[in-house]
Amino acid sequence: MPRHQPSAYLSHTARREGWLALPPCRWVALLIFTLAARHLANPFIATVYVLYMAGMGTCMGSVMTSALRTLADNQQTEGNAILNTLQQFAGAVGTSLSAVVVAQSQAHLAGSQAYTTAVGTQNAFIMLTVFTTVIWFSYFEVVK
Repeated sequence: MPRHQPSAYLSHTARREGWLALPPCRWVALLIFTLAARHLANPFIATVYVLYMAGMGTCMGSVMTSALRTLADNQQTEGNAILNTLQQFAGAVGTSLSAVVVAQSQAHLAGSQAYTTAVGTQNAFIMLTVFTTVIWFSYFEVVK
């Protein structure tokens, strides 16, 4: 199978797979969490989290496949290792940043522990929604 240029292959993949190439479910779930962060019941959290993970499942396979298809066959194992390492690193950074935002809200806001945690969680969701939006639009700039 001939190798394609990365941008040409990503463009073709995005057109062929449509919304599966992007995380719209994740963005919608983050937006719901952001807007309703202080008023969430457990069944609602579970439902929105399923939507979030559906977005994760639909985009990660496509992104990794697209990235690995640009590599030669003898480089794909190393590429897979690099992508998995980057995914773990990005998850750790996102978790750490979210924890910092929640901890700062707990330390600097007046009110009960539950209230300051809820405000901090909502602020963390706002941060994650902004990051997801920037990444989403960046993707469209790369894949034209």
